[in-house]
Amino acid sequence: MLDAQKATSSPFAYHFNEHILYSLGMVAEEEDRPPEQVAADLLRQALKRRDAADANLRSWQMLSSRQQQVAALVCLNLTNQEIASYLDISPETVKSHVQSILAKFDLHQRADLRLALADWDFSHWAR
Repeated sequence: MLDAQKATSSPFAYHFNEHILYSLGMVAEEEDRPPEQVAADLLRQALKRRDAADANLRSWQMLSSRQQQVAALVCLNLTNQEIASYLDISPETVKSHVQSILAKFDLHQRADLRLALADWDFSHWAR
């Protein structure tokens, strides 16, 4: 079991409350793995998610304000025609914006953008 004060296989000290230790022990037992390995895997996954979130924020900040509007509306699952009507621009302009947005996020499809920004709240963009 992982010590509440220190992971012995690591040079770092970790401080967990009893609930986290219990949960970690339960996951380790279910997966038939040592708790230290489960904790290391969870930390690695969390850092990977954080890196992806940071990259998404940097990509978002590279968008123009109009591209941000379009991206938000894409994430709200509006079609190009609906976005064009909503923003009073042509569907071709929306299509161009979507292509630029996807390129800046290094994505290929609108669904990929929705997935990448699934944790973001865009509800205030649709008024």
